[in-house]
Amino acid sequence: MKRKGPSFSFDSRDLMRSKCEHCTRLAVARELPVPSLAELLAQFYEKPENIAIRYGMRFEEKLEQELLQSLGDQVAQPVERTMEATIELMNAGMPVIYQGVLRGGSGALEFSGRPDFLLRSDWRFEFTDRGFTAKQIDGWSGGYTAWDAKLSSTAKPEYQMQVGLYVDVLKQLELAADHNHGLILGSSELATFDADVLIAQMIEVRNPFIKSVLQLADEAPQRIEDIGSLVCDASSYCEICEYPKLCQHMRNETNHLQLVAGITRANIESLSRSGIKTVKQLSEFDSATDKLSKAQVEKLALQARLQQSMYETGKSTFVIVNPEELAKLPPESPGDIFFDLEGFTFYKEPGGLEYLFGFTTIDSAEEFHFSWADNRIEERQSFDKFMHDLLNRVQRFPEMKIYHYAAYEQVALKRLAERYQIYQTAVEELIAGEYFVDLYKVVKNSLMISQESYSIKSLENYYSFKRASDVKEAKGSMDYYDHYLSALAEDPASAEKLKRQVIAYNQDDCASTLALSRWLRSLVDRNV
Repeated sequence: MKRKGPSFSFDSRDLMRSKCEHCTRLAVARELPVPSLAELLAQFYEKPENIAIRYGMRFEEKLEQELLQSLGDQVAQPVERTMEATIELMNAGMPVIYQGVLRGGSGALEFSGRPDFLLRSDWRFEFTDRGFTAKQIDGWSGGYTAWDAKLSSTAKPEYQMQVGLYVDVLKQLELAADHNHGLILGSSELATFDADVLIAQMIEVRNPFIKSVLQLADEAPQRIEDIGSLVCDASSYCEICEYPKLCQHMRNETNHLQLVAGITRANIESLSRSGIKTVKQLSEFDSATDKLSKAQVEKLALQARLQQSMYETGKSTFVIVNPEELAKLPPESPGDIFFDLEGFTFYKEPGGLEYLFGFTTIDSAEEFHFSWADNRIEERQSFDKFMHDLLNRVQRFPEMKIYHYAAYEQVALKRLAERYQIYQTAVEELIAGEYFVDLYKVVKNSLMISQESYSIKSLENYYSFKRASDVKEAKGSMDYYDHYLSALAEDPASAEKLKRQVIAYNQDDCASTLALSRWLRSLVDRNV
């Protein structure tokens, strides 16, 4: 969001996160400006930068390079990053324009953005064996289509909305082609959409957004308190926000309901209408609300009491809420394995890469096993070896179980079986035969803990597990693997060090899963 004289201009990111009132009001107030707000924001500013953004940019750059290689001087970038330079290229009839600028649109506020590609109306994009290119198919009747590159394999509504913004500007400039505009997807597919449909979908979101911007500007807030809540109520936009740390700081400062593990936005809204706005207030509340039954409130209140107690005493506590579910945990068998998969979503081919199979066995001593993959051939070999060893183990130990935490491992094994057309029946039979034990389900169905999260890292507070690896979370392991890939060709020694760190993280996860299973069984004995 930028202020231009008495008015404002916005970009596609502003509109994408417009469903979060906090994000919009903060962006507007920053430009007014509101006294002391700039100083507050400076403490927490963080440029949006994560692995998804990095790989999205790499995908766009890859498409640019392939177009330049295949089309040469029929592809151009404006000499200056301005709309005037972009229009100059369009008026000259350049077939493909990348990194252009569009500004304007039909709304009450000016939109400013950079479409990844503008394509002359007599050309069509296509994927070939040699990469991304375009070809001329008929005579030019004027106009351009707008395209955005998205690493995703699906044309999400917010992506379509972005293209709709560009098409709207082209329409106002009378430079829009008559046929479809669209998205270039990471699955090497093109998703095309009618211009009028894109604009109509975009306007449904844009107009209420503009109304809220103008309304806040008219209010002319003079204090930070006049802006409203400094806590985001739609956390799905945090990865494209500059101030996620501000939200977390304010949650902690205000004892916000968002801290309650498992609470939903609808729950918070309903509780707020009953005057309940903090964890402490919820911990003392026991009545139904307009949308929550008394039983639902009691469950949320118990979670709040546990967390509030931890905030006040610093001690982690838990309660067994369903001993029957806890008692369903199978007895330990010498054939059991404790399994964890590491996947890399941003692999160069659709579907990601399962690059590390790790599991711990206990039949003789605790022993960690792993298999590493950098490509599809090695991924298949890892999957084949894991399944071969697993099926032999089932024969040796019919009572054995495969312990893991959350659903990822089962989903990934089914995906691999389908990808390589091997072990499909075996995977289905193992799942149907209840060989897999998801300890996350066991925990959620039987316990309530005083943590804000039910991740395995949070549970480690209860069985005193100490991690040895430098990597601390699953997203971190993907970052390490990404750095490993970058170092592989130029610095093998650094790549090997990064690889060992990820393997150590995986080993920690497997050992923690084992420790968690034993702690849960100790609770069964305690509850007898």
